[in-house]
Amino acid sequence: MTTADRFSLTARLFSPPLDVRPRHSVVLAGALAVPQRFYAGFAEWLASQGCVVLTFDPRGMGASRPVAYAGSLRGFATDFGIWAEQDFSAAVHWLKAQHPDLPLRVIGHSLGAQQPGMASQDAQRLIDGLLAVGSGAGYWRDWAWRSKWVAPLLFHSLGPLLNHLLGYFPGRRLGLVGDLPQGVMRQWIRWCRHPTFAWGLEPQAIGAGYRRARFPIHAISLQDDEAMTEACTRKLLAAYSNAPSHLERLDPAQHGLGRVGHSGFFRRQFADSLWPHALAILDNMSSRRLPA
Repeated sequence: MTTADRFSLTARLFSPPLDVRPRHSVVLAGALAVPQRFYAGFAEWLASQGCVVLTFDPRGMGASRPVAYAGSLRGFATDFGIWAEQDFSAAVHWLKAQHPDLPLRVIGHSLGAQQPGMASQDAQRLIDGLLAVGSGAGYWRDWAWRSKWVAPLLFHSLGPLLNHLLGYFPGRRLGLVGDLPQGVMRQWIRWCRHPTFAWGLEPQAIGAGYRRARFPIHAISLQDDEAMTEACTRKLLAAYSNAPSHLERLDPAQHGLGRVGHSGFFRRQFADSLWPHALAILDNMSSRRLPA
């Protein structure tokens, strides 16, 4: 898949069996530094149920990391804006071109649910709905206690220092998040130190895109999420101020699911519980957009 600025991304398309009528097209946008292969099982299951699913790695991440930068991301130029305006937007345009008659939904995990708000205006208009899982504003003081302890290290000391000295953040070697390009880490530090995150820190450059969104949003906030709290998710929905939204607070213990956490929703052990719930949300999500 090639972006408007001619960068080649690695993406994977999951199609329904020939005897299953397609019901939705879905762009599955992953969390920060989580490769698309992590979502393959969930994407395969959605395809078996009639969804055409596209996963992708943004530039510099996963299979879209150029060979020249395999050892180090030093000198690799990108940021969150490029990921959204170029890479995510390219995925939306490509999938809509392949299946123009299907409603196009986005399933966004963590960072993935922020990308539609920063996408190009043309791409944003093609989105018929967003299912946000474990997503929210990234202000570190709102994080769950299990993740909050590492925030001073990431955003006030080691993170800024290493990002400056090495020209990228070597998260993989540190066991923190993953390797991140310098521009991405620089933005993430700034945004996560601000109480209203990116859209509050940059209300015109970033906030305007969120306010422009009119597609319906269903957000799932997990009670045992070790990173994103309900407060984080509410701030995200508030940023999408003109989009009709619904917040679902899900307690896995009440449903006998065991631990889900920040990323467990997409693991195969929940193929008979959480995955059908996600599909039902896509099926029942109105495709009607509010007027601009």
